[in-house]
Amino acid sequence: MNNKELTTEILGEIEKIGIIDSHEHLCPESERVERDTDVLEMIDNYVIGDLHAAGCPPEVAEKIVDPKGEIAPRWELLAPYWPKIRNGSYARMWTRTLKDLFDCHELSAAALAEATEKMRQANQPGWYKQVLKDRCNIAISVLDNSDVGTDCDRELFVPAIRATQFIEARAKQQLEELSADTDRGIHSLDDLVTAAQSHISQAHAEGAVALKVGQAYRRTLQYDKVTSADAERLFNRIFDHLGEGLSWAEAKPLQDHMLHKCVQAAMENDMTIIFHTGIQAGGNNLIANTNPTLLSNLLLEYKQARFDLFHAGYPYARECGMLAKYFANVWADLAWTHMISAGGTRQILRDWLDLIPANKILGFGGDLRHVELVYGHLYEARRNIAQVLAERVERGDDTMDEAVRIAQFLLHDSPAEAFNLSL
Repeated sequence: MNNKELTTEILGEIEKIGIIDSHEHLCPESERVERDTDVLEMIDNYVIGDLHAAGCPPEVAEKIVDPKGEIAPRWELLAPYWPKIRNGSYARMWTRTLKDLFDCHELSAAALAEATEKMRQANQPGWYKQVLKDRCNIAISVLDNSDVGTDCDRELFVPAIRATQFIEARAKQQLEELSADTDRGIHSLDDLVTAAQSHISQAHAEGAVALKVGQAYRRTLQYDKVTSADAERLFNRIFDHLGEGLSWAEAKPLQDHMLHKCVQAAMENDMTIIFHTGIQAGGNNLIANTNPTLLSNLLLEYKQARFDLFHAGYPYARECGMLAKYFANVWADLAWTHMISAGGTRQILRDWLDLIPANKILGFGGDLRHVELVYGHLYEARRNIAQVLAERVERGDDTMDEAVRIAQFLLHDSPAEAFNLSL
């Protein structure tokens, strides 16, 4: 068989795999069906970033994605920029979704209005299941939605939670809000640590499988080892301020200490620790803060914990891969990457499959706020994986059966192991 035939055959086998999706941000379906969303609002999930990069003023981009406006004038705003961004994987994910879910094969005001009407008709109870289960064959998705905590449809999702409010507390008002939210007084560092530990333990008791850390958007991933005494001195200084509290630079050692405590609590509750590494959505950020190798001291210290490094650390994918190779408790996750760059992800996967045991690679995480786009992203991901595996069969690196087994690892077995799921 030639490469095209091999890809088609492997793709057919991949489509039979019940996928474990490592990362979604979907709101509850009950909330979604109350909203009049539309197909142009969907581009606020990543495509808008390419609009900004192509020179679209932010105020124009906001009008394009605003569902309160009519489709025709919003398309007129988008149309001049579309030729500049249509080549990207973000745009391709959106157009694939339009074609396959709403039979929209051209971009025009009339076609987008018709697709929006179909989208709104579909926006009924059961739509999440229809997209995720029936169209995508996703067995379960790990849901990161701090607005709902652990409250989610367990037929479709298992929850991940965050402890950001405990790690980043640096002002008196934040401590007062935490005291109210947790129904406990927080007057000392020990109080703050105990509150964080209780939050994580309670979430685990309610079915949370992971603790997500997204601080790479705001600070470096270097979390130093800070003594309780040094952290407590900083905590006590919070009470010297009536308003603004500690600066981010001042608060870093306190944050570092709290992160270590949260990792320990997650480990004790058998929860996977997820780190956002690599590219930050929205641009205008410091990519050097997100290099996954900055986490090395944590990985070395907490060898009994499970760490999932998101987004392939893009563009630090080789560094991310090396960590998964070095540490038995580290997984390298392709969440988001297929739509960051489909071609780049294929190259990452080529490298990783030569570098890392197959059970250490997570092949798909949607990382989306619109359920429809999960379909478009997964469409790209399956084809990426099929193409790379077909190349390996054509070269003689794997037999067809071995290639299908690798796909099973990437899309089901590896995330099941990483999140300790029995599916």
